[in-house]
Amino acid sequence: MLSQLNSLFGISIRHASDRDAIIMAELFYSTRCDFYQLGLPQMTVDMLLQQQYQLQQIYYKSHYPNAKDYILCQQSEVIGKLTLAVNPEYLHLVDLVLAPEIRGKALGTAVLEALKQDAIAQKADIRLSVALDNPRAKAPYLQQGFIIHSISQTHETMLWQWRERILSYASSINKIKGSLVDASSIINFN
Repeated sequence: MLSQLNSLFGISIRHASDRDAIIMAELFYSTRCDFYQLGLPQMTVDMLLQQQYQLQQIYYKSHYPNAKDYILCQQSEVIGKLTLAVNPEYLHLVDLVLAPEIRGKALGTAVLEALKQDAIAQKADIRLSVALDNPRAKAPYLQQGFIIHSISQTHETMLWQWRERILSYASSINKIKGSLVDASSIINFN
């Protein structure tokens, strides 16, 4: 899974183990900085974040029972976490969190590109959900060719379709070939 990562950015991926529980929780906490701006005591914020993380994990296990957690590393340093549920027709990207110091450096894009390559090889679409109140999280997926598939009261389900990408690629190749044919008829090689 995600074998393309190593060649792109030197990122390795491994199955998460019980030893990774603390780093996975810390990655979750790093996405909830707004809790620290509530003016609450540090201990209260820490307790709220722990509860939020536990609730998220319970939700994931009940809604995505076949999902697996992966740890993303670069030069043996943990830089992120990925939760992925593999189904026959689609891959469901349940969660992708990068360490704060890594964000904005195209590594998330590299992870998505590698995941898309895996999806094409498996002839599977990719699905994911983004909170409606988080347009910043949605933007990279739109840039990567995901479309909004459905909208609930709290989330947008996004979809990347492998067939559409293959057809788009084939269409681009045909346009290029057509341009080359057109150009060769204009150029006089004599």
